[in-house]
Amino acid sequence: MALLDRRRLLAAGAAAGALAGRGAAAQEAAWPARPLRIVVPFAPGGIVDVLARLLADRMGRGLGQPLVVETRPGAGGNIGTALVARARGDAHTLLVGSSGPLSVSPITERNLGYDPLNDLTPIILLAATPLVLVVPAASPHRDVAGLVAAMRGGPEAMFPTPGLGSPQLLASEAFRQRADFPAAPVHFSGSAPVVTAMLGGQMQWCFENLVLVLPHLREGRLRALAVTSRDRAALLPDTPTMAEAGMAGFEAGGWYGLLAPAGVPPEVVARLHAEAAAALRDPEMARRVAEMGSPEVSGTPEAFRALIAAETAKWRSVLLANGGEGGVSR
Repeated sequence: MALLDRRRLLAAGAAAGALAGRGAAAQEAAWPARPLRIVVPFAPGGIVDVLARLLADRMGRGLGQPLVVETRPGAGGNIGTALVARARGDAHTLLVGSSGPLSVSPITERNLGYDPLNDLTPIILLAATPLVLVVPAASPHRDVAGLVAAMRGGPEAMFPTPGLGSPQLLASEAFRQRADFPAAPVHFSGSAPVVTAMLGGQMQWCFENLVLVLPHLREGRLRALAVTSRDRAALLPDTPTMAEAGMAGFEAGGWYGLLAPAGVPPEVVARLHAEAAAALRDPEMARRVAEMGSPEVSGTPEAFRALIAAETAKWRSVLLANGGEGGVSR
């Protein structure tokens, strides 16, 4: 009797396990089973936050579940990025990440707490915003060559940046190295005080976000010398690229993309990519992204992963070429 009871218990356990397995499979097949959250690792109101909210609205329609934007700012985007990186396998948690915490922080920070390419799953590139090299309206410099000649022939210049690890700092340091002139950064608390210093003539040149300086360019208070994108910016069609100005291959700027934690099933990644790509094709979202100065981007998850790796390698060589100058905290 005891042997028979044990066999019955084993059979019941196997049946329960099979039912649990089918239940888990059914739950996975029903993804998304509940609302998703999109973590924004910066304060509300910036480009990343705007992109996340545009994306949440449009992807929610396709997925049949709401996407809730959750801001987790701090440490230059590293805190929110680490939060998603620790949520391994959670198919209901997403990140709108940016170039800083994904490609620069792994170079500049000790004990970061995450590895972007091992702890996150790239889904799609959402936008890429170029920078523009500007001088004050009263500056005698009319092109990049004239600025470089003056910098080479004069004393060490100071250039403003909105902070350590920023795309503006990286572009400035790459420019200084390529043009081979002495210059040192002055770190401000953000882009707004950088622009104020430029308008006041306290600084001779800087790289800044195109959309941020565009009103001052149109009013004639600043002068654009070149943009850092591969192609000319639609918002500044008469301004040459850095490559056209004599610096072949010079590209810099901010970029933003959608990611999930590592361990999310491939079929979920494929669905997220399809819905995000459809959102980017939405006329209203495409218009808003274009207003940020971004060209059409998107692409595959593999292309986004390759971008993160390539940007990390590029900026490592720039930041370490000057013995750690440019914001490296190691």
